Amino acid sequence: MEIVKHEGPGRLGLVKIKEKTFKTPALSGVDFTLSPFNSYFYPKEFGEYDFNLAPSIPLSFYTPREIVEKALSRLYEVDYSKFNALYVPVVRNLEHIDEFLENVLSQYSFDALYIGNAKIFVKDYRRFVQAVRLIREKDPNLLLITDLEPFFYPLAVYLGIDAFDTRSLKLYDFHKKGFTQFSPILWEEKENSLEFAKEVIKLVKKALEEGKLRYLVENFFYTQAHAGILRIADKENWDYLEKYTPIQRDTVYFISDASQNRPEVVRWRQRVVERFNPPENAEVLFLFPCSAKKPYSHSRSHTLYRKALKEALGQGIYRIHELILTSPFGVVPREWEWLAKYDIVVTGHWSEEEINSAAELLAKVLEKYPNIPIIAHLDEAYVEVAKRACEMSGREIIFVPVKNGTTSKESLDALKRTIKELGLELVARKEDRTYRFYENIRKVFDFYFGIGAGEAVLPEEARIIGSKMLRIFMDNHQTGTYQDGVISVTPYGMQRIYDATRSYYVKIDFDLRGDVFAVGVNEADAKIRPDDIVGVVRDEKVVGVGKAILSGEEMVKAKRGIAVKVRKKT
Repeated sequence: MEIVKHEGPGRLGLVKIKEKTFKTPALSGVDFTLSPFNSYFYPKEFGEYDFNLAPSIPLSFYTPREIVEKALSRLYEVDYSKFNALYVPVVRNLEHIDEFLENVLSQYSFDALYIGNAKIFVKDYRRFVQAVRLIREKDPNLLLITDLEPFFYPLAVYLGIDAFDTRSLKLYDFHKKGFTQFSPILWEEKENSLEFAKEVIKLVKKALEEGKLRYLVENFFYTQAHAGILRIADKENWDYLEKYTPIQRDTVYFISDASQNRPEVVRWRQRVVERFNPPENAEVLFLFPCSAKKPYSHSRSHTLYRKALKEALGQGIYRIHELILTSPFGVVPREWEWLAKYDIVVTGHWSEEEINSAAELLAKVLEKYPNIPIIAHLDEAYVEVAKRACEMSGREIIFVPVKNGTTSKESLDALKRTIKELGLELVARKEDRTYRFYENIRKVFDFYFGIGAGEAVLPEEARIIGSKMLRIFMDNHQTGTYQDGVISVTPYGMQRIYDATRSYYVKIDFDLRGDVFAVGVNEADAKIRPDDIVGVVRDEKVVGVGKAILSGEEMVKAKRGIAVKVRKKT
């Protein structure tokens, strides 16, 4: 199996078996053939199937420990060389599964792995996520197959399953139970199990292609099991989900409580803490609420805030800094507003989780600022976020007396009056304006590559050419481009980033002629996520720049497929 595209651990894949090719997510009996289960006790001759399951011993999810250990010890003696698919019955103690896989996969190579007992342990939310994660991370090129009802397909694919056994679906037809959009709550009296499975897989593929699989998961057959499994995945395995989730390029839609814990949200909060530092010339910090329109500065409310600041401070606005409070991202520095592409239900009512998570993040960010005045121009739940952050950080926050909303004339006058009462005399020179212009660009590069990347691409002595699409030059060599938060990097610029941060690299030991395949990757930065801009490095020299198809960890583990789609070479 070759991975084509990611969304979380879920992936679009291309499988080549002999002369046959099919795409995943897939269905057995439709896209490929799967042999009957071969008992360990009766390893009879098997026919010509795409995937021939190796002999196994039937173990239930609840099989006692001593029997499991005895059975697995016998399975270690099986000759798996004739089979291209391994059957793994999941039992309660996942350490047994880990040990079994380590033993067998270290000696034999398989194209697929069948996860047994899924219909039972899917009800044990925590073990379901843990088992899929454990198996999924053993080998990126393994096609993972299991047996689940179609209403689990979106969630199962999102967590890392690639294909589904359809043979048991005939039982539903036998009982005249026809699937509906609301199964398993509402059924129809007809036979439609395989047709329905095909339609669901088609929908899942479409969602993956458009980067909306998570959106589908949150809206598709939301049973107790779905809610429990997704909650465990988000809360306890967020690092697993985030590792394979591409950096967002398009608007992300947050439509449920589960959206608060999406991997994109967790990543954003991490990067605010780890990859953002305030401008060095900031003398005052302002806190503002978010707006429905993105980027915020294009909205009516933020236009009015900016006008009020200009009237009160004049050129001194180049010596202030702004943080925008929002849910679910929590805090958005003004320089990153182009990167905060999201849409959320706006009612003015925040949950306790939303308020507390935003307050915790704001408290951490306030620690980055020196002892400067902090002015909050907020209303509604935003005030509670700031107050809690004030208590957590021990920093004093001055609240503007807002009345009838933050954009009313009374509130904007109060903002200007608060500034005047503080006696702020901010003197900004031409250098401050230039510095801030550069900082707006640098901090976007920092978001993508880490602190220090922006300074590497755009040092003080660099030149910027252009008005909308900005081209950045250093020593007559272009380092990259910037336009409304969208960046690109040249091999020369990536070399400077690599020298400064030692990050986002993929190391090879051959002459680069085209794309980099996983089998040729010697080392890759673990911070790399699918779709990231990465540098291809040979002998400490960047020889190319491209788009990551896999995560950094996958690039090292995988043996097939493209790891980096190279766009520029030296």
